[in-house]
Amino acid sequence: MVKYATPAAALFLTALLHFVTPALADDVKPPLAMPDDASAVVYDGDSGSLSFSSAKPVKDIAAFYRDLAKQQGWQEQPSVINQDNMAVLTFMTKGDDVATITVMKMGEQSQVTAEGKALETKGAATADAGGTPAADAAPPLVAIDKDGLPIPDGLGNMGSTRTQFSHAVNFSAPNSVADIVAFYRTELTKKGWKEDAAKLGDSEAELKFTAPDGPATLSLKRNGDMTDAELTVSEKAKAAASPLAPKPGMVRLVFGNMSDNPADVIIGSKHVKMTPGQGAKGPDGPMLEVKPGNITVKSKSAKESFTAGPDEIWMVAVGPGGLMVVKQ
Repeated sequence: MVKYATPAAALFLTALLHFVTPALADDVKPPLAMPDDASAVVYDGDSGSLSFSSAKPVKDIAAFYRDLAKQQGWQEQPSVINQDNMAVLTFMTKGDDVATITVMKMGEQSQVTAEGKALETKGAATADAGGTPAADAAPPLVAIDKDGLPIPDGLGNMGSTRTQFSHAVNFSAPNSVADIVAFYRTELTKKGWKEDAAKLGDSEAELKFTAPDGPATLSLKRNGDMTDAELTVSEKAKAAASPLAPKPGMVRLVFGNMSDNPADVIIGSKHVKMTPGQGAKGPDGPMLEVKPGNITVKSKSAKESFTAGPDEIWMVAVGPGGLMVVKQ
């Protein structure tokens, strides 16, 4: 589970600890060219967002996209951020769509995120004589394996993530919440998983399972004419053996500061102060144990709330893009 205060903030924690490794479906091709060494590519055509890593310097990647813009006839908008360690580029395409590209130096890699209408997948539905969009019936769900977890085949918008103590698959499908619940009950039973609890509704559902690696959660939410789904497995034994593990029944928060300024994160009445770059190269920043439940963290310019369960480990980071929390 990843929560962040601004779109650009999704960059810095991925680079911070190299814990999250998204995957791109083989048949998904972003409508924006990338450097030839692009890796860890994540593309969402519905929201028009793209992110990836590259070993090339920030200025080289910025030059790559400026050259591409000239070839495409795009108009670059003025930007005050054009440095060796960070650049923000905004382009207006011929069709008056917008693409904003942020490039940030993170250790040995440059992290790139792009977003805007220019990156959205254009809908293929057509209207009938009455002006109503044509809609195909949702296809049957057929399981394939993705990183050891079942996922429906034939979906363009799907991926996987891995943190230090969890792994997950996620996707969007035109099928109903009930259809996807039935799909996973069948497939996970085949794998020997045990269903422990379920909250079911027409537009949302959450199911809890016991899996060989630890507890698992299936979360579903209807979003327009699609259902967003995520299946997450928490590797409880691995987390318990880690020096980051909290005391039984507690939650461990591990902090990092990616900014060039001192940071102060507030949790309730407690202040966690960090020097510039503290905890940026690994989980060696300040730590704090709190009780499970709803947790709110605040920085000077951002605020995030999340729900943490007993024995969980969460990363909390402050960076140029804002405040970000990631469950481990």
